[in-house]
Amino acid sequence: MKLLIIILSLSLTIFTVPAAAIELDASPTMRALSDRLINEGTYSRDELEALLGPIEVDEGVLKLFARQAEAKPWFEYRKIFLKQDRISAGKAFMQSNRELLDAVYEQYGVPPEVVTALIGVETFYGTRMGSRSVLRSLATLTAAYPRREKFFGKELETFLNLLKSENLVASDIEGSYAGAVGIPQFMPTSYVAYAVDFNGNGKRDLVHELEDAAGSVANYLVVHGWKRGAPIAIWWDEPINQDARNLVSKKAKPKLNALTLRQNGISLKESDDTKVSLNKLKENDGLRYFVGFENFYALTRYNPSNKYAMAIVELAQAIDR
Repeated sequence: MKLLIIILSLSLTIFTVPAAAIELDASPTMRALSDRLINEGTYSRDELEALLGPIEVDEGVLKLFARQAEAKPWFEYRKIFLKQDRISAGKAFMQSNRELLDAVYEQYGVPPEVVTALIGVETFYGTRMGSRSVLRSLATLTAAYPRREKFFGKELETFLNLLKSENLVASDIEGSYAGAVGIPQFMPTSYVAYAVDFNGNGKRDLVHELEDAAGSVANYLVVHGWKRGAPIAIWWDEPINQDARNLVSKKAKPKLNALTLRQNGISLKESDDTKVSLNKLKENDGLRYFVGFENFYALTRYNPSNKYAMAIVELAQAIDR
């Protein structure tokens, strides 16, 4: 009985411990961004404390970062995004929004299936945009996630500026556990830098306006190097020699050219000076190699994961078929 009482007592203690509150001095990054906003006159200290003071660290966000999908090997990661329901929904999305996607392609050169696949991976075609407070997520990651506090501090500062400049209410804005917003899941700095008013109504709305979301996805890719009509990536399933294996990189940035690969046994149809990378992903029966082009690298600028970019490529191909 005494043991049971002790266990119950410990359980009550565990469940009644309050979450840590967000403080302006919670981390060096939080303190610096607060000082900048105050010195620039964007906020007073009282305003910032009123906005951030009631917020508590979101332990759920920290746990989600500890087990992100990108940590999975490719053969498991792929299954998340190449399910039949996502492919079928992508076909329907592309068909019902064909006029819009064709207009985006005409202006930016990003194919409809690629825009569709990216939105499909990010938010299941705009139906799953996240239900967490963006302010709380960004404040949590700035104050309590030291490994990336500088990155999220910049996003938090941008978001706080957006609240002022756009006259937005923080409690109205929900998104992913990382603080991404809207149909294409743009981080605040990307929203400011790359969102476009594609429907021409005088505002950039990535939450409610699919036209702006689709145009902004394409604009983002073009700014980061997307080339109209150029290849994205190809699997190379023929045997490769050791010299070619020595050229494999973990990064998608094209630092080789097609001639170099050709000289090492990988014969591409592209011209000798075409920029490429040679990469690998883990299948359940071993490694699989692929050649990435500049358009593949552009996809990794959206998310710096080769697995993410390849999921976009394969989903786009499945939708297009």
